[in-house]
Amino acid sequence: MLRYSYLLLIAGLLCSNITQAQIPDSSRVFTYREFFQQVLSYHPVVQQSDLIAESARRDLLIARGGLDPSIQGTFDRKVYKGKEYFNRSDFFLKVPVWLGGADLKVGWDRNVGETLSDDIRTGPEGITYLGLTVPLGQGLLIDSRRATLRQAVLFQDIADAERVKAVNKIVLTAAKDYWNWYFAYQQYRLIQDFYQLAETRFRATRQRALIGDIAAIDTTEALVTLQDRQVQYNQAVLDLQNARLVLSNHLWGKERVPLELPDDAIPQQTAGRILTDATLSDLLQQARLRHPELLKFEIKSQQLRIDERLGREMLRPSIFFNASTLYRGLSFNGSETKSGFPYLNDNYKFSVDLYLPLLFRKERGKLQQIRIKQLQNDLELTQARREVSNEINVAFNEVKLLEDQIIVQQRAVQNQELLLNAEIRKYNIGESSLFLVNTREAKLNELRVKVESLRTKYEKALATLLFAAGLADWQQ
Repeated sequence: MLRYSYLLLIAGLLCSNITQAQIPDSSRVFTYREFFQQVLSYHPVVQQSDLIAESARRDLLIARGGLDPSIQGTFDRKVYKGKEYFNRSDFFLKVPVWLGGADLKVGWDRNVGETLSDDIRTGPEGITYLGLTVPLGQGLLIDSRRATLRQAVLFQDIADAERVKAVNKIVLTAAKDYWNWYFAYQQYRLIQDFYQLAETRFRATRQRALIGDIAAIDTTEALVTLQDRQVQYNQAVLDLQNARLVLSNHLWGKERVPLELPDDAIPQQTAGRILTDATLSDLLQQARLRHPELLKFEIKSQQLRIDERLGREMLRPSIFFNASTLYRGLSFNGSETKSGFPYLNDNYKFSVDLYLPLLFRKERGKLQQIRIKQLQNDLELTQARREVSNEINVAFNEVKLLEDQIIVQQRAVQNQELLLNAEIRKYNIGESSLFLVNTREAKLNELRVKVESLRTKYEKALATLLFAAGLADWQQ
């Protein structure tokens, strides 16, 4: 009896030394929807993705600059030993015209000097002119500046696809971190209950041993179980704290102020979404229409068609017709002009510029390169479509498997509860041992934790399925 009393005393002292890591009581559910909106609103990577579209808009502005009006001019004068050889000036406003690739030109030309020939001398008042340059061959239907502008417009869509891809990627990472936090919290909650149950059983066992109802050695068995569960509990607390810290990486406020997850925040329960074959068909359809990777290939195909059209245009001869009506001085009603542009009856000048390569090897080579790029892009698009479709099917299959596993695991929990209850009844009537009760109880807790693990995997699989379909949310 003295030895048993000594054992009980030691057990009591050990019990009093057991400390628990504390987690504040939680009271507010921080839902995934709230978290999702917070990420979309303030996450720096999401805000950075907006700069992709902003940069594309600046590229469009640059491309439109090719059609900006411009003022140009030259001044050239030579005087030597008191003799004015020439004094030449030409200032004009050039306005590109979208239709037909023409250029409208309004200017003032003044050429005086002792050495100038009559064909360029204008007199001291100069000549005002109104002219038009029109491509009659190459450049009539499309030219490099119009092609560049159309390319820049399409690049807006590529930038949007890049932005969606970047947002989807950060949402996938954030969703996985949220559900990791969910699992850490559920594991902590289950192990906490598990630990508290062991602590209660230890105290009850010690009291029963003190009155001689059970053997004192059972107290040691209960104490070992309590200590083992204390280690599990402390680890669960650490895992939960770390999961909260990782999740806080995605929490930002206005002006890029980092936020911390509130101490009273707890995750929501899993949504329990059940997918059907109709859901799979809808995801495949949305992926074909909206997946950012597929959109990029399709838009690139449109860009290459513009390049091909421009390449075909380059196979035509380059013919530019330049015509100007002339007016004396700085007015458009000079007395020597009987009828103005476009009739060009008396005072005018015109010219025709012709450039015709005999073999067009350079132009044909560029066009063939463009067609090779088109074929490459089509092949890549075909492969990408297949890969996206298979990724969606793989992710969907994993989701459906996890659905079945959760159901099976829940049934295993129910059956284990029956076994535990039976074992406790047997122990209470002296037909079992505390070791078997603890073993049944440990197995039950293990199965419950596994259920939460499967639920976590299920939610992460849903997020992966959305990402595979090019989406960030089920409400898209």
